[in-house]
Amino acid sequence: MPRVSIVIPNYNYGRFADRLFGSIAAQSMPLGDMEIFFVDDGSNDDSLERATHWATHIPCERFEIISLSRIGKPGPVRNHGLALATGEYLFCMDPDDTLHPEYLARCVNTLENTPKIDLIYTDYRENTLDGSREVGLPKFNQGLLRIQNILPSTALYRREVWDAGIRYRDNTEYEDWDYWIQCLMAGANFIRLPEVLYNYEIHTSNFSHHAQKNDGHAKAQIVLNNVSFFHPLVQEWAKDYMRGRLHSQAFQRGHIPSPKDVRALLKTVEQKVFKASGF
Repeated sequence: MPRVSIVIPNYNYGRFADRLFGSIAAQSMPLGDMEIFFVDDGSNDDSLERATHWATHIPCERFEIISLSRIGKPGPVRNHGLALATGEYLFCMDPDDTLHPEYLARCVNTLENTPKIDLIYTDYRENTLDGSREVGLPKFNQGLLRIQNILPSTALYRREVWDAGIRYRDNTEYEDWDYWIQCLMAGANFIRLPEVLYNYEIHTSNFSHHAQKNDGHAKAQIVLNNVSFFHPLVQEWAKDYMRGRLHSQAFQRGHIPSPKDVRALLKTVEQKVFKASGF
């Protein structure tokens, strides 16, 4: 059994392949402790050719290339790879990101030394056309996860989390956020490793740009997918938003309203109705 299974969902990101696989090949963890699943979502560029090249240059335990008919969302593509994984630890990596050499070793060692922790995430360097910056994520907080996604898509966790039946859903564009909530509800314990250990690339092709266009729907669906995790007022907000009720609104991007936010919204609506009635 390999220690780490790396699942890489891909669609037309062949131009990043050399950088991606180069960062995996440069890991301080022995490559023989890894298996790699490159799951291609119907690409029409040179992604498969580049992955095939690297399959002969990374001496890992297993390097499998899976070619799917176009799905259009990374979550179900990840599910395909995760279903094949046999490692003790599972790790999904976006094809345009890169790992620092100590990423896997530091994360695995931390989990092995803290058996009560199930999932680990790290800080990262964000690169854009305008420059780069280090992003320090917050220490894990369940309350924060209710209103914003405080975890990156790049996180490593024990395979028992997957074996509990958690899967990426395809009904919300914020599929990572939904997945982490499922993990938490299944009893997983999270920890942040406060070190910058990978690079996150922002460009016009990021799937997250599409998610932002459907922000309100994506957030409301997260609530409806995980109703017991959210306050009844937030549940009602999600239902009203999905029904297209005029008094409901999306709130700020990437932010699920708190009960306080919903109360304030309802109060504003009541005041408008009162004024409109002429009283």
